[in-house]
Amino acid sequence: MEPYVGVTGVMSDVEAISLLSAIPVAGSRRKLMMGLLASSKTIEGVPNKWPNRYPTLENIGSIFQDDPRALNLIHFNTKDPSLLFEQMLKAHSLAGPHCHGFQLNVAWPDPRALRAFYMMRKGPTIVLQVGSRAFACVKDSPRELADKIAQEYAKYIDYVLLDPSGGLGRPLDAEVLRGYLRALGVRGLPIGLGVAGGLSASTLHLVAPLLDEFPNLSIDAEGKLRDEDDRLDISAATAYIKNAFTLFKK
Repeated sequence: MEPYVGVTGVMSDVEAISLLSAIPVAGSRRKLMMGLLASSKTIEGVPNKWPNRYPTLENIGSIFQDDPRALNLIHFNTKDPSLLFEQMLKAHSLAGPHCHGFQLNVAWPDPRALRAFYMMRKGPTIVLQVGSRAFACVKDSPRELADKIAQEYAKYIDYVLLDPSGGLGRPLDAEVLRGYLRALGVRGLPIGLGVAGGLSASTLHLVAPLLDEFPNLSIDAEGKLRDEDDRLDISAATAYIKNAFTLFKK
């Protein structure tokens, strides 16, 4: 899978265009992942407790841009995982023709829902986020986590994102995550690997120690790219994008 640099919490087409303009002119095979936050509530028009991160039902379909440099993903969470398949179909339809798939912010979603979506749509990118609850479910064991992904999810996903922060800006621990990345890597799964946690233009040094061993690592950022009103800070986000693309060229 092509690695990416991610920004999550994009709220408008204007923001998306501004972020794409921050990609350095020099060619890179990395994509800029645009993360549009959606939930089982927001796709039904119910306001979210994070109104400056989750677009309204009316705006969801206008954000993603038709740009070959972009990987446009709905970052989806649900209070009713038993309806995940139906919710994914609805969210995918609402997000418009330039939506490329999902990041599932659900602790170990039912693999049958992923299989059903995969069989029906055959093409959308799926990122499985492993957040704090998902880590706890496997007792924070790299071996158990890798076994679970290999046995239950590898056929239906394209990336695994190790994200103990969950968008709250807590800094990642490269040496802790290295153990999980190694456990996944030795299984030779045909999926991309990514990490997140407290990343911004000034904290990319947190992920730098992993790049010699995992040069195709993807990254994502959310919490540290917000301003005091919890809105996406375009200056902070564009600086992060420029620095990240420069880091990955080294």
